[in-house]
Parts: sequence; structure tokens; C-alpha cells
Amino acid sequence: MATLLDDGSWDVQGRRLQFPVRITAATAAFATYLVRTARAGSLVSGTGLELASVAGRTPLFLGFVTYRAGDLDSYHEVAVALLARHRGRVGPYIHQLPVTQTFTMEAGRALWGLPKWLARAELDITGRDATCHLTDDADRHVLTASLRTLPWRIPLTIPGALTALAPRGDTVLTSRVRARAGGIRFGVRGATVVLGSGHPMADELRAVGLPRRPVATLIAEHLEFDMAAAVAVPR
Repeated sequence: MATLLDDGSWDVQGRRLQFPVRITAATAAFATYLVRTARAGSLVSGTGLELASVAGRTPLFLGFVTYRAGDLDSYHEVAVALLARHRGRVGPYIHQLPVTQTFTMEAGRALWGLPKWLARAELDITGRDATCHLTDDADRHVLTASLRTLPWRIPLTIPGALTALAPRGDTVLTSRVRARAGGIRFGVRGATVVLGSGHPMADELRAVGLPRRPVATLIAEHLEFDMAAAVAVPR
């Protein structure tokens, strides 16, 4: 149970979280797809969000993250996000977010409105390769994925910022994220995905056109970020 305290911090499972919440060590892999906006529209129906679209296509991101240290402890995470807009803001709408620990699940739901649910994820992100085998807590197969990038690594640490969008009731929660990524490798069409049968997350991905090759892949060996408190904006 997560409880908002008088000073704006949160109590989650008897632990206090203050803003910004900091992730100090993580490794991430992403595959980027361009899906038909018309087919993906059902994923934002009733949320108050509008999909960002160019020539009838919307970016969809399939992400795999291993968190090693930070305020939310260590765990694995798989994400399905689409680029969306709301009242002039453009950012990722995270539609599915299975995680492997209850603490981060409760914190993510309460603090930022993120759709975290408990799952089992076997992730291995090493060098230019990443693999994932994801099942739910009832051991139903959701997806198995393999990503690959080019061997060359960018010898820089790159800063960035984004605003995550999360519908909650009659509002949209906007959460500012500031990140630094290093050990970055890019790839082109370097991913294969096998979807499970009969799981809602797998069915949604199938409905928007997966599995197929992504337009790009990315692996970041070193990722750290700060996440601010969510701001509720009317729909």
C-alpha cells in the first residue's frame, strides 16, 4: 500500500520515497517500430491522449531494462510505449509495463500512474545483444525477443529529457524524466519477436502488426535517470 505523506513524499511498503526518484545504474535495450496509427488508436481510446502520427504511422517502442541500483531497487522491466500528445506535450505513453518486483510495481502505480504489473522476465543485455523471455505470474508466455545492434559504440555520455504521459481518471499525469545514457549502440532492423498465444499484451502487439522487423534498435550499457513528481493535467 502506497501512502502520500504531508511533505509530498510517499510511503511504499514502509519505505519513504522522495522526489526526484533516482535510478543510478541500469542497462536498456529498445526496438522501435512504425505502426499504423489507425490500428493503434484503440490503445489510447478513452485516455484523453492522441497518438503522434506522420504519414499515418506512429512510433511504438518495445523496451527491456535491467535495473541494478537506485531508489526502486533491482528488477527487470519490459515496456510497450507509443508516442502520444496531450495539450501541447509530446511524450511516451507507456501502455504496458510488466516488472519483476512488487515494490517498484506499487511505487510506479501510485507515484506516476504507470501500468506496472507483476511478471517474470528473463533479460540478458550484453554488448551488442539483448534477449528477453517474458511470462506473466501465471506462467503464460507473453513474448520472447532477441535484439542486435551494430558493433560500434558511441564514446559519449548523452543527456536527455522527456515527459511521460499516464492517464488517471479524468486527468493525465505528466512526469518529467531527466536521463544520461552511455555505451550506446544502434542497429537497423535487428530484432525478432515471438508472441505468445492468448495473453492480452501479446494480442495487442499482434493487433498493431507485430511481430515484424523494427526500423531501429538501441542498446545503452549505462543508464541513469531522475523522475520528478507527477503533475495532474485535466484531459
